[in-house]
Amino acid sequence: MPLTSPAGEIGAVLVGRVVFRGRVPAPEVVTVTRDPKACGETRTIQPLVVDPSTGGIQDAVVSIEGAPTSPITDMTKTTAITNRQCAFTPHIEAIRIGTSLDIRSQDPVLHNTHIKTGKRTFLNVALVPGGNSVTKVIKMPGLYHVQCDAHVFMQGYMVAFDHPYYAVTQTHGDFRIVGVPAGRHQVTVWHETLGSLQREVTVPAQGDVSITIEFP
Repeated sequence: MPLTSPAGEIGAVLVGRVVFRGRVPAPEVVTVTRDPKACGETRTIQPLVVDPSTGGIQDAVVSIEGAPTSPITDMTKTTAITNRQCAFTPHIEAIRIGTSLDIRSQDPVLHNTHIKTGKRTFLNVALVPGGNSVTKVIKMPGLYHVQCDAHVFMQGYMVAFDHPYYAVTQTHGDFRIVGVPAGRHQVTVWHETLGSLQREVTVPAQGDVSITIEFP
């Protein structure tokens, strides 16, 4: 049976891995100056996480550049960013426009979640301990930077798309995108410290096609 995308389109499955062959920078250790009892006296920041066995990069966002947009069929879809142990969970998230984003906190200290796309503030909300979550719908595609104004070491990102052809790499750098239309496509990979690169792939009408994308 042919595989279908979330929009109901028949297509193939793009599977692959994003890898890094260079020297992984040492993590940055920052001193916590606010709420050290809850957050710890220091925090270790390592945005480039590479699996030693495969060279795979975790938390890279893979998408089909110029993929055809499609109607949003599920208007009830939700996702969440949780302030947990003075970090954003998930750290990197890829979402579809039309998704309701729920901002939560499980910490005993005040957080101020500030989300921006470019220079424009999408959301800026204080989250008190034990308070209610805040929900807002993502309406525009693009890169969103998530930060806590109260704790500067807390950083994260969202990438929003107007199509369903995207994925975030897992622990071993692997990803899977279903329902990709047949044809020649540009596959774009974005990582918060490595930046972006593109590779071309030819996708059949059905079946699997595999690609390995390597950052220099």
